[in-house]
Amino acid sequence: MNWTKRIAWMVFLFISTSTSLLAQRKTAIKAEIVKQKSGYVLKRGGKPYFINGAGGTGYLDRLHAYGGNSIRTWSIDNAKRILDEAQRLGLTVTLGIRMGTERHGFDYNNPQAVAEQLERVRKEVAEFKDHPALLAWGIGNELNLHYSNPKVWDAVNEVAAMIKKQDPNHLVTTMLAGVNKKEIDFIKAKCPALDLLAVQVYGGLASVPQQLREAGWDKAYIVTEWGPTGHWEGPQTPWKASIEESSSEKAAVYKSRYQASIAQDKNCLGSYVFLWGQKQERTPTWYGLFTEQGEESEVIDVMHYLWTGKEPQNRAPHLDALLLDKKKALDFIYLRPDQLYKIDVQVSDPDGDTLHTRWELLPESTDLKEGGDRESRPAPIAGAVDPESYNRATLTAPATPGAYRLFVYVTDGKNKVATANIPFYVQPADATTATNGKSYRFSTQPTWADEFDYKGLPDPKKWSYDVGSQNGGWGNNELQYYTDADSKNVKVENGVLKITALKEEKEGMNYTSTRLVSKGKGDFLYGRFEVRAKVPYGRGTWPAVWMLPTDWVYGGWPNSGEIDILEHVGYDQNVVHISVHTKDYHHSVGTQKTAVKKIQGASDTFHLYRIDWTPDYIKGFVDDIEIFHFDNEKKDFKAWPFDQKFHWLINLAVGGFWGGHKGIDDGIFPASMEVDYVRVYDLVNP
Repeated sequence: MNWTKRIAWMVFLFISTSTSLLAQRKTAIKAEIVKQKSGYVLKRGGKPYFINGAGGTGYLDRLHAYGGNSIRTWSIDNAKRILDEAQRLGLTVTLGIRMGTERHGFDYNNPQAVAEQLERVRKEVAEFKDHPALLAWGIGNELNLHYSNPKVWDAVNEVAAMIKKQDPNHLVTTMLAGVNKKEIDFIKAKCPALDLLAVQVYGGLASVPQQLREAGWDKAYIVTEWGPTGHWEGPQTPWKASIEESSSEKAAVYKSRYQASIAQDKNCLGSYVFLWGQKQERTPTWYGLFTEQGEESEVIDVMHYLWTGKEPQNRAPHLDALLLDKKKALDFIYLRPDQLYKIDVQVSDPDGDTLHTRWELLPESTDLKEGGDRESRPAPIAGAVDPESYNRATLTAPATPGAYRLFVYVTDGKNKVATANIPFYVQPADATTATNGKSYRFSTQPTWADEFDYKGLPDPKKWSYDVGSQNGGWGNNELQYYTDADSKNVKVENGVLKITALKEEKEGMNYTSTRLVSKGKGDFLYGRFEVRAKVPYGRGTWPAVWMLPTDWVYGGWPNSGEIDILEHVGYDQNVVHISVHTKDYHHSVGTQKTAVKKIQGASDTFHLYRIDWTPDYIKGFVDDIEIFHFDNEKKDFKAWPFDQKFHWLINLAVGGFWGGHKGIDDGIFPASMEVDYVRVYDLVNP
């Protein structure tokens, strides 16, 4: 072959190869869900494909090396670069589609805004639908977080239907915050174009298969966010600082929760662990699997094991405890300004590597957002920690009173790290501790209770009724009429008390319901008070389990006090409140003492609500996790009227200044709250 022919042949091969590669790069790989006898399987290119994925777009080479096969994004920002990098590494991508959220001001009643959003998404889909790394489309992120307009699901289905028409090769889903029957019912009724469900759960991951079954979802699903116990789920200090698990505690719960749910459920097609990267959310270490310096925690080791069945060759240090002044975070640590305090960290390395430690002191973050919105990192306080060794140091408490958090990073010199932090509060130099340090004990068996293990109306020996609509809707502009022992509104059956609000007119009011009171039949001074309850769904409902003074020793409300064991408003689903009100601290003047906790399935499953009331404090708990703490300041009744007898109230209100703040959805009625039991335990050493 002469040179002219050889050159021509080489040019032909180059063009042919380039054309073939170009065609290959633009060829979509079909993803589909196949129903089997025991569940569902995801197939990609005709082959079974279980998602071993992570949320985030950094450190993709490490994800691939550790057995991961997919990533998830929250938008199409930098999508071409991300998809190309994923393709190079053999990874797939669930590509997020940004949708307007009600909590950020998007109005799904505005047809023009909805149409413009649909058109934007249409263009985004057209740009990336043929990329070979694409696996699925994720429509929005937690659109059910603090929303009230169900038209959002109509918009989701419209987007999904458009995608299915334009791109038949890839799956379409939407990411829900938690597992709630209300949203799943909406999805089933309004979103037939979706291929599968995606849920995002943290502390409750292990119960997701059961929750989905109970909510009526028996089809395929994926978990698109899961990770440590969320900052809204765990214990808080009295100054409202959430207590974070150490990296080793996180590793343990990542492993156990994954193995109990994602690895077991045949309807689950895989998951995306959160977060393959680092971010500031409450703290710089809460959700990221990496530090800001790119170091890998013990959670990475767990994911390596879950994805490959093998431990990594070099494992991260294991941290057992971080102590400040010989106390753990749950001891609720108070320090004095400028005083010295010992720090101890109990840590070891499974490979025997030499350990090195760095410390950081931050003010407690005040830029607190929801739904993963961007937060700013507090500026570190230099020079506060004097290291002595890798596991000991001395802290000089800040001179300025307030909330702080001490962080420790223990590294093995090979890019592996153990992390932990401990919140503390610096009190003013002249502050006195309100409690006397006494350890209180309660009876081991209830001394007053209603187990609701009978049938009919509530026990008349324990309960009476507040009747009517007094004082301008019970002082709150409530819109219901409370009936007197009417079985339409209250009954006991199947082991639970059920209070039902109805849309019906009575005595000039448009709704009826029930308010039970134990006054004169159950009156108490101090003790442990428990209620296991399930709140209703629906905008406009306002269920409460609470206590009022029996004799109003210090005068009318708020002088004699109020204790709220459980409050919930229907427009803020899954958010529960525990509060106290006094003359000095009450909602009318914005000084009430309250705690808020977001829980999974407040209306789907029973949760345990409790207060411990002693002469020195009132503590509030949800599912045995302390979220509320109110000290007796040892002043006068204006701050502490809680030295007199109180009684129970259980009611379901409709509307009102709080419950009706965002209107009432009349389509929710009848709406019911359920109570499994109420129990009182005596304080045995007052």
